[in-house]
Amino acid sequence: MRRLVVPTVLSVLAGTLLTACPDRSLSEVEPIPENVEKKTIPVKLNRNIDLLFVVDNSGSMIEEQASLTANFPAFINVLNTIQGGLPDVHIGVISTNVGTGGVNIGGCSSATRVNGDDGNLLTNNCAGLTAAYIEDIKTASGTRMQNYSGDLATLFGCMARLGTNGCGFEQPLESVYRALQPGKNAGFLRDNAILAVVIISDEDDCSAKDGGALFGDPNGTIASPLGPRTSFRCHEFGVQCDNDPNPRAFGTRTGCVPRANAQYMKDIQPYVDYLKGLKSDPQKVVVAGIIGNVDDQRTVVIGADPDDTTRPIVNASCSSGSGVAFPAFRTKTFLESFPERNSITTICNDNLTDALTEIAELVKLVVGSPCIDAELSDRNDDLPGVQPECSVADVTDPNGPGRTETVIPSCDVSGGATPCWRFISDPMNCAMAPMNRAIEVDRGGVSVPDDTVLELQCVTCTPNPNDPGACP
Repeated sequence: MRRLVVPTVLSVLAGTLLTACPDRSLSEVEPIPENVEKKTIPVKLNRNIDLLFVVDNSGSMIEEQASLTANFPAFINVLNTIQGGLPDVHIGVISTNVGTGGVNIGGCSSATRVNGDDGNLLTNNCAGLTAAYIEDIKTASGTRMQNYSGDLATLFGCMARLGTNGCGFEQPLESVYRALQPGKNAGFLRDNAILAVVIISDEDDCSAKDGGALFGDPNGTIASPLGPRTSFRCHEFGVQCDNDPNPRAFGTRTGCVPRANAQYMKDIQPYVDYLKGLKSDPQKVVVAGIIGNVDDQRTVVIGADPDDTTRPIVNASCSSGSGVAFPAFRTKTFLESFPERNSITTICNDNLTDALTEIAELVKLVVGSPCIDAELSDRNDDLPGVQPECSVADVTDPNGPGRTETVIPSCDVSGGATPCWRFISDPMNCAMAPMNRAIEVDRGGVSVPDDTVLELQCVTCTPNPNDPGACP
């Protein structure tokens, strides 16, 4: 929302591996001009994924919603490459509109909708759906149990087109919090599922404290304590920049971060803690944002409102054929609070294919992918083929105090004695990986605890364009 006046990245999934390679420690390689690929692969894949899309439905989002729906098939195409095909998904859509604390502002609240959409799952009255969310689950017989008819991507496209009559004070974090409360949106959130939350918005989060004080004084001026009732209030009271005694003054600031203990706005950390607390293992929570750009200096430019040049506005940080977007300092900080489990991409693209693909690749990594996504360095030129240098271990309780590592040698080194690992070609599941390379572990029929993960480190390099699959 802009100038609202009354009444109107993948990061790679990594695990630190403390044990040495069976033949030589990676730390002993001198020199190391290459990189090291690190992967954590659950031995027992969790194919249950609850996907919650938070779609900005304010007045400036028509083009972005259209791009989201048009490019959603790219997201599904990546999920289809997960081992075993499309995982067992719940897919729901909520808006960024949770009202304005009872203050009657057009699009935000009314006598019958004081809390806006209040974190409720929205179906947009799409035909063919029999519940408040999409359910698509593989049965033991290999068929799919679906609560909808027709094409999944087409149905999602209908659901995500929420329109542009929603609240201009976007509160995506509060909306997510409400949507995932116990007893809310029954059946959507599964205890055993990975939770992925995707926020699509062209403005920063404006999650306000209860009571709606932020939205009062509808006739406020530049001299009023709250200032004019525009979305600038969200920035002034929700963001703190370096050396900024007067946030309303025009000019450029840097170092902008969420304002701690703000008078009118909610802190970010409780939202982070709540989401992580939904799972016994916080690593099962994934977050993503298709949002306005925030540069490395976390810069904001405060300019004059074209409707009233005495009033300040936050200038756009990026633009595209779909419109402009504004720096999302609060939303980005929230996303960054989930290290190695976040994707942050720009909404200022003419289409969102790349952003949706990156998010899907992140989800794929969390589910567990045996694919080796980088070229492997050949550590012995005297032998045919690629002789990789890798360290592999089974790890139990990987993120807890009982972490235990068991080194697994390569099958070449062990002479085939199990357990051992080898690389195989898996074109079906690793179509995008160099040489379709995947890791396979032969445990000789011996089972391991369900919470075991395989931690892998391999020395990688820049591929030789004249010899695909090998390094210079």
